[in-house]
Amino acid sequence: MAEANESLGDGSILPNTIHWSELPSSSPENPLPPTKNPGIDDLTLVPSLELNSSAIGKKLDAAAKELEENGTLLSLEESLLWATGHSQEYRFAEYDYLSTTLSLLNELHLWGPRFFESVSVTTDADSTDGFYETSLSVVHDFEITHRLPYGGSVSATALTNFADAVHTATSSNTKGTTVGLALDLPLLRGSGTVARETLIQSKRNLIYGARTFERFRRTFFRSIAGDYLNLVVQRQSLANAQRGVESLRQLAGRQKALYESGRTRLYDSADAENQALASVARLSQSWERYRLAIDRFKVKIGWPIEKLVRIEPATLGLRPLEVEMKTAVSQALQYRLDLQTEENQVGDAYRRVQNAKNGMLSDLDITASASLPSEDSDITGFDGREVDYLVGVTFGVPLDRERDRINLRQQQILLERAKRSLRTSKESIAIEVRSSLRNIEVYQFTLDLQERNVEIAQLGLNSINADPDRVSVLDQTRAISELQSAQDARDSARRDLELSIVDFLLQAGQLRVQQNGNMYPIGTNERDL
Repeated sequence: MAEANESLGDGSILPNTIHWSELPSSSPENPLPPTKNPGIDDLTLVPSLELNSSAIGKKLDAAAKELEENGTLLSLEESLLWATGHSQEYRFAEYDYLSTTLSLLNELHLWGPRFFESVSVTTDADSTDGFYETSLSVVHDFEITHRLPYGGSVSATALTNFADAVHTATSSNTKGTTVGLALDLPLLRGSGTVARETLIQSKRNLIYGARTFERFRRTFFRSIAGDYLNLVVQRQSLANAQRGVESLRQLAGRQKALYESGRTRLYDSADAENQALASVARLSQSWERYRLAIDRFKVKIGWPIEKLVRIEPATLGLRPLEVEMKTAVSQALQYRLDLQTEENQVGDAYRRVQNAKNGMLSDLDITASASLPSEDSDITGFDGREVDYLVGVTFGVPLDRERDRINLRQQQILLERAKRSLRTSKESIAIEVRSSLRNIEVYQFTLDLQERNVEIAQLGLNSINADPDRVSVLDQTRAISELQSAQDARDSARRDLELSIVDFLLQAGQLRVQQNGNMYPIGTNERDL
């Protein structure tokens, strides 16, 4: 795996191989596992009490306070580091990479020298009128085989026989050893690189696996960072909503005082109080959605679900980039790891076509073997004059190659499909890079616009607060709501701008992720970190 990662250059990360589950001591053997499904009479369901909006509101406020006071502060850096060590999604990506590596190791084993040894012991008893003649036979067979790089195999064997007459009229025993060497070599069909097809593909698959894992790490960073920044925006929205609630409560209190002094209508006082209560209800719902989003985030990064966390207000600290569109597209077509894999897979398809053409050839195989017997188990019992030789040539006439012709056409179709798919992928990547680069400009403009909207909304609310008596309750509540909406939109635009920069780096193949899950700062040489 380390050798495969060298092809990716500096900064590539190997999976953590220490996270293995212990094998169970015994497997479940019960063919009828029990099922827990109690009947309706065994269930205990207690109806709730009459709805008490005040009590529910206090309960929600207490839950929100508990989250803020007792939760563990979780930063973006800590979230990324924790996710790389505990996230199930990250673990599955590592398992896929490891599985590809094990497939290669299995294939390499088949191409190395393989040793086989067997010992068999048999007893033979022949009966003649109730008298048995018993013999004992021991056979020891040892073999070494090795596959040749361009087809065929070579093997060496050593076969030892020992026979002893246990119960017989005349006591006798025999023993002997035979060593042999055999060669099987194809000259046409099955000869050449086609013989190493499984080995070649396994090695290339490991490179693909390394690229896929590194590509996953980058997309995983984007996913975790995006979810974390969404939580930051939600938390900021809650803070904006809380300030809005306080403003509406002040408005309701002022309108109530004005009504009691006879300076305003009951309708205005009741309307202001109702607007304040409605804002409290919306804030409670927002808190519940926020807690649900945090729980889902904890599941995603592998954080213990029962532990409370607080999200730290944070940003990625990214600034807009100055990149030429043509240069960005050109670099993306060179740097995208998934595109490089797809290009190599076109080469795989071409190689399979060549292999299919090899399957159309005639069979022409050479077989050669030599054996040297010995009447004694000792090495001195061999006599070079007793060597037996065998050489043969087998020629197979290609009378029926219909299935091979069909296979050749299928591989040619798959090759054309791979070429067209590669062309489509390149065009799609070019579109994605252009779109992501334009999005940076769009979100820059959006952020600037939303910041102006906040300033305008704040000026409008300040002018109302300077002389509230001349403005209706509806206009005052609308100004508070507009300021809150403008602040929420500004925070969302700031998040979208940073994520658009990450999206561009990801689409252009220029996003780099460190061992701890954080991205390398833009413009920094990763060798110096």
